[in-house]
Amino acid sequence: MNQSINANFDFLFYYQCALAVAAILTFFTDINSYLYTSGIVSQPPLFWILGFAVASIPLAFSRSKYIPISVILWCFGFIFVSLLWFVLFPSSGELAFEELRKRLLALIFIIAMTLIFSGNKKIHYLARWAIFLAVLVTVFNSIYEFFNPGAFNALGNGGRVTGFYLNPNSNGCALILGMIFSVTILQPIYRLPFVYLVGIGVFLTFSRGAILGWLVTVIIFTITRVLHFNKLLYWIFGIGIFIIALGSQWWEELLQNFDLNANSLERIAWFQNISTSDSENSADSRLEVAQLAWQMFMKHPFFGNGIGSTLIWNLEISTHNIYLYYMADHGIIGAFILPILVYAVTQHARGETKYIGLAFAVFILLWGLFSHNVLEERYILITFSFMAAMTGTSRLEQKLKLGYQL
Repeated sequence: MNQSINANFDFLFYYQCALAVAAILTFFTDINSYLYTSGIVSQPPLFWILGFAVASIPLAFSRSKYIPISVILWCFGFIFVSLLWFVLFPSSGELAFEELRKRLLALIFIIAMTLIFSGNKKIHYLARWAIFLAVLVTVFNSIYEFFNPGAFNALGNGGRVTGFYLNPNSNGCALILGMIFSVTILQPIYRLPFVYLVGIGVFLTFSRGAILGWLVTVIIFTITRVLHFNKLLYWIFGIGIFIIALGSQWWEELLQNFDLNANSLERIAWFQNISTSDSENSADSRLEVAQLAWQMFMKHPFFGNGIGSTLIWNLEISTHNIYLYYMADHGIIGAFILPILVYAVTQHARGETKYIGLAFAVFILLWGLFSHNVLEERYILITFSFMAAMTGTSRLEQKLKLGYQL
């Protein structure tokens, strides 16, 4: 009888390990979206989401698998607010329904992924190595695409480095998230080279938000002693020399040897002279939509304008800011939707997970200032689930240690 129980346990364990690694390689790399968008496969991302959700059902029957109550409460609160505002503000029509559908799909994804990652530290270890592998692939793709601009053109990315992701900003964001979850599985001697390898990949995206996020994350890792400050000084010196070189004649001559498009050249010009307002106009367009979203919020600060309200204006882009995005929809409570989720998945983190949770929380809250798709993009959503699972396991380990001491 005991052998039968152990066999069932082993099967579920290896089954969960396979699901966890497959989920990382499928969703964190965003390969599923890339293959569909480029026409290589016919199955849309919804197919993969529902497939993993169904595959996670057997794990619900294991006693060691659970979804943190804080995550469940956030999911119920988010869908309740979304449904209520959908009913109260029906004027957005089909766009509002599409927004509601995306939110419901995001919740299904979060719950399924949390179940897949929950309950066992060994699974987290394997998943983190899978994330490490995904980061290396993404850095390789970024470098390769920089020298071969047409490599991933199937996505119509405008010419900047994207790899498997839909745009360069997502590429940079994924690299930083991957660094946050995988850097501490490496020996200390390898951490700085890995961090700066990620930095190269992030820089090649020319994403201002991603570059800032990488710098902030490195500072957090230094403060929490994940990285050694004395060794970091040498790297800072090297970066300083590189920054000086950006404005040199040598850099201008080097750029002439690359077949860079106008988008990349404009970003490089912006980095060379940040004070030049007309060197790159995407910052101005982002400011314009942010001001418009703020005006929408100020007109209805308590109840907002209904879900999908920023999707019906005449501009081609949305807010590029998740706080303004939800504030325009839901009023003042919209500003707390992302922070509450971040708190829900990190509040009980202990030990090493506490430092990972700190870096994750700061970066995600910062990234929300640059993107309104934080709760839609699956490479980000899967890290919320992974963070929640790691937090739950670290809390359980602390309780067991206290129990042994007593």
